[in-house]
Amino acid sequence: MGAGHHAPALTGPDATRDGLRTILISAAVLLVSATVRFVVVAITGSVALLAAALDDLGDVLTTSALFLAFKASRRAADNRYTFGYQRLEDLGGVLVVLVIWAGALFAAYEALDKLFGDHRVTHLALGMVVAGVGAAANGLVALYKIRTGKRIGSKPLVADGKHAATDSLASIAALVGLAAVAAGFPKADPIAAFAVVLAIGWIAFDATRQVLTRLLDAVDPELIHEMGHVVESVEGVRACGRIQARWAGRSLYVIATVAADGSLPLTETHAISERVHHALLHEIEGVSQVDVHVDPWEPHADDAHRDTADHRGAHVESDDREHHPH
Repeated sequence: MGAGHHAPALTGPDATRDGLRTILISAAVLLVSATVRFVVVAITGSVALLAAALDDLGDVLTTSALFLAFKASRRAADNRYTFGYQRLEDLGGVLVVLVIWAGALFAAYEALDKLFGDHRVTHLALGMVVAGVGAAANGLVALYKIRTGKRIGSKPLVADGKHAATDSLASIAALVGLAAVAAGFPKADPIAAFAVVLAIGWIAFDATRQVLTRLLDAVDPELIHEMGHVVESVEGVRACGRIQARWAGRSLYVIATVAADGSLPLTETHAISERVHHALLHEIEGVSQVDVHVDPWEPHADDAHRDTADHRGAHVESDDREHHPH
């Protein structure tokens, strides 16, 4: 059963518009920042500034990918993609982390090359000004993306915001390195580039963890407990059985098993199911679809599952919980 007019803010058109607006504004700012940095890199020869510029360029590319994913995720479900296209946002998150890691590896290679080779940085004042402005610009973009991503429940957008945060850290490291070069320590520039690489790696690891847990259908256990309390509070529910949930983009899909009086007529059992459906849509942020299975409450309720009992747990290990309450 779909969410209907009770679709929460996370998956509504307003949230999608907020995400798209954030993506477009961020991409425009970072494209300007990356272009300016690459021009200044050509003038100064700073490898630390190059690492920061690569980080900017990667952010532009991943932000563009998220824009396409957000647009595509608005398509309605059809007979082939029966759950819709929300997963495209999660796939966009995969691209985000791949680009972050690629940028880190390339920056590390360049830093090693400059550290052990002949390397000279010029126009230090220009490089430091650009690094400082870049740090401020990317810090604001990172904050903007992360706040919007958390508000609309988009893990990929939060991950991309953290990627933008590395741009700010990269600019600060580049600024420190250039200042050290000006003070008479020429190797400070490639050393600063390594500091940038470490910052990128730390953010990349965290973003990878979050994106992969989402792809593996992980949810916060506290969220499952909260759903259980919501279900148990519904009139007519005698007990709450197994609750399963998974995210697809910003949409949370839920399967809930409940127990009700087995002597009730079908119409009343269906009404209980609808009340459970309605309660979860209203009380749990992000829920867009709920499937409710109602079991009879009586002690002999196991008989209701006799035909399928041998099939349960045939392909996965059991966690010792039954699919129906007793």
